[in-house]
Amino acid sequence: MKMFIPLLAHMFSNPRKLATGLMILSLFSISANLHAQYLRTQGTKIVDPSGAEIKLRGINLGNWLLWEGYLMMGDFNYRTHTQFLNSLAGAFGGDLNRAKEFEHQWRLNYVTERTISDLQSLGFNSVRVPFHYNMFWQNNQLSNHGFQYLDRLIQFCKPRGIYILLDMHAAPGYQNPGDHSDNMDSNSSQPRNSVKFWDGNNINIARQVWRHIATRYANEPTIWGYDLINEPVLQPGREMELMPSLIQMRNAIREVDNNHIIVAEGGWWGSDFSVLDWTNTQTRNATGVTAKWDNNLVYETHHYVFGNTAAINDLNGRAALTNRLNIPLILGEYGEDNNSILRTMTDWSIANIAGYFPWSFKKMSHDKTLWTILPNAAYNSVKNYINSGGTPPANAYNSMISFAQNNIANGAVGIQWHQDFYDAIKSPQTCSISGYQSVNARIEAESFCGMQGIQTETTTDTGGGQNVGWIEAGDWLEYNINVPTSGNYTLTYRIASTGNTGQLQFIAPTGTLASISIPNTGGWQTWSSISTIISLSAGQQKIRLYASGAAFNFNWFQLSPASTSSSQSSSSTPAFTRLIEAESYSSMSGVQVEATQDPQGGNQNLGWIDAGDWMAYSNINFPTTGTYRVDYRVASVSGAQVSLDLDFGNTQLGVLAIPATGGWQNWTTVSHTVSVTAGTYSVGVFAPQGGWNINWLRITRL
Repeated sequence: MKMFIPLLAHMFSNPRKLATGLMILSLFSISANLHAQYLRTQGTKIVDPSGAEIKLRGINLGNWLLWEGYLMMGDFNYRTHTQFLNSLAGAFGGDLNRAKEFEHQWRLNYVTERTISDLQSLGFNSVRVPFHYNMFWQNNQLSNHGFQYLDRLIQFCKPRGIYILLDMHAAPGYQNPGDHSDNMDSNSSQPRNSVKFWDGNNINIARQVWRHIATRYANEPTIWGYDLINEPVLQPGREMELMPSLIQMRNAIREVDNNHIIVAEGGWWGSDFSVLDWTNTQTRNATGVTAKWDNNLVYETHHYVFGNTAAINDLNGRAALTNRLNIPLILGEYGEDNNSILRTMTDWSIANIAGYFPWSFKKMSHDKTLWTILPNAAYNSVKNYINSGGTPPANAYNSMISFAQNNIANGAVGIQWHQDFYDAIKSPQTCSISGYQSVNARIEAESFCGMQGIQTETTTDTGGGQNVGWIEAGDWLEYNINVPTSGNYTLTYRIASTGNTGQLQFIAPTGTLASISIPNTGGWQTWSSISTIISLSAGQQKIRLYASGAAFNFNWFQLSPASTSSSQSSSSTPAFTRLIEAESYSSMSGVQVEATQDPQGGNQNLGWIDAGDWMAYSNINFPTTGTYRVDYRVASVSGAQVSLDLDFGNTQLGVLAIPATGGWQNWTTVSHTVSVTAGTYSVGVFAPQGGWNINWLRITRL
């Protein structure tokens, strides 16, 4: 991650024209019949071995194989991996071998099997791995040193279905002036004349390193791609040298590996794709490249906006360009920002491109991450010595080795979890059309086929296995079930909680069938069963269990035919509740959609509501004649009014005041009761008075 990246793509007026004779060796040597077990490109999509589109829900394994000064030291001074390594050697009495042993122990413990298991349970299906080229090039020759770490990672990822993207983050001669490229010739001003990757023998060394890596992993499907160089920034006037250099590295890979995707980043820190656009006249003339230069090619952009929400729109142009070129685009890095911006960029990526990789999964001292490692006293003493000099701390080497072995792995004491960061980058998992479970047997909570936001853990409940936990409002689980016959069913949940804030909704294709409050059972592993009656239609269907209230654990649920003598309801009519997301309207006038910060969930709300604006929701069924409660989830700065009607105003149901909540994202729920004759209607929500936002409405039979 680069802490001070200019936001605008670099513009250059006098690009240096390269010899058009630059070789594009074996431009289409890749076989048209790719091995079936590998991810591959298909137009603007990445597809899995079956040919189905896969969206890469990834995250960067930053600061693992390549240290960044701001993470290791907690400041923002210019400090590269090598500079930090040499500083450690000073703290260890001038012994570089001891510093390298700390580096080794760090790499063994920063990413463990538990790390990958945690990322899998959080819904990630890919990791991007920044590495230093010198892990594979030592003493002016190829080295196998780095494979020990990548081989372990593959062992962790393969059984969990986690795909790996390898990223040469620090290239020979430095591909950019940032400290994260280990540029020892640069400084805090980041002079571009320090970038020497395109001089001397550096491109050839990178070619050899990539060929070396590709030789080892040519037949490894867990690796999905090779990210050739991270965030290239060429010297002024030499920008057009980028694409030919990428093609040279690509050619070296294709000598030994036709299975994996080639990933290329744009110029100027990954933002400028004009220099990779083979249809651009200027680029064609300067490079001699006039056609797509690999049959299995993905372009990658990075985007840090540092609070500038308007700059998010810059991504649209990059997506338009790759769509025109008919190749996939991924967002390889974004982060270091407020959670609202991160959520917007995540949602944009899910909707528009092939994958996304926020920066980063774990950090030292900083909180814009999933997990923060807190330095202990020994680490701080070494850090103070590096900053201030003086006498090296006593026993520094043994203390730092102990820190690496005991304080940095997932699950270690002192590592902090950041739910807010996760909420900003998480992506929903959705069910496929296969694997329907019988409702007459217990359905284990962890057997979901789709989810958002939950994690699994070992349970002490009867029967053992796992339960689902870390449930926040807005999280959900999806299951494909097979209902043998239509009718009333007893829905039983097995739950545990230390409070009474939990709420769980059962949502079927016909709407919300039940909403049940979770009681305080006395502990996270103190289990109890709670039940209600719902009415289900026969057939195979996808259902969602939605947490409208937080903080409970969930082990299993079961649906069994309800007894006709059940006393759980005083009426023969089953309970009816339907939650309608505000943005799911069938028609509207005057409203706009935006990302929501409502703690009760949902990705979006409706806003910019003025007097006279309205939304309509078609095919809403009221199963019986009677009284219904309608809840509205709203926010308003100064207060307003909402009214409800049926069939575009033919039946007026009532007007309700909306209180001032103190902000556009300060949410509250307001309710009124209405009388409705059984039937299916278009439900209208109208604004007699404007100035409010709405997240959802819920209709409940009383």
